[in-house]
Amino acid sequence: MTAIIIFIGLLIGLNCIPLLTKNTFPSVEKLIGRILIVATILFLTFMVFEFNGYKLKGLYSFSIISWLFIVSTILFFALFKNTKKKILTVFLLTPLISLCILTLILGRVVYEQKINETNKISVSTGGFLACGEIINITQTRFRIFDKEVFHIDNLCLIGINKIETIKLDDEHAEFLIYHNGKYDSENPYKYDVERKNVW
Repeated sequence: MTAIIIFIGLLIGLNCIPLLTKNTFPSVEKLIGRILIVATILFLTFMVFEFNGYKLKGLYSFSIISWLFIVSTILFFALFKNTKKKILTVFLLTPLISLCILTLILGRVVYEQKINETNKISVSTGGFLACGEIINITQTRFRIFDKEVFHIDNLCLIGINKIETIKLDDEHAEFLIYHNGKYDSENPYKYDVERKNVW
């Protein structure tokens, strides 16, 4: 509750900055407006893809877009004069900026490695109620996306820093998962995955 009050207070404070200054910067406002529109479209587009299991390739690709959206939104709040159009835009952007901050905290990819030419294994942070980190097996789609084909979220392992592939064939795969040993004393943790008709 405290975090929500601080967040709302911050948004109100940023929107009050234009009341304290009489200077206007039309060219800067125009540039920030364009950047905000592009960042919002990119964020929403890749967010829709991510909800459908398609993550943008690269450890920091989606994070860069998210930070661009957050910074351009803050500049919009702080520099644009308060008008009816801006107030409406603020109400539309506030849920998006909240979602953006949550995506930066939750589901952040912390480890990524190729298994073979077509498959990749990655580790991402879990949610607030998650037992541990989440392991995903992905395949490249449309050149810029990693499509999730297998999902492991029940291992209760955190601090995963290395995953070795011991065996990989058409029937199943075997992995050694190195972690910090906090929730499970078996380190490395041996995990078998049935591949047949799954991925």
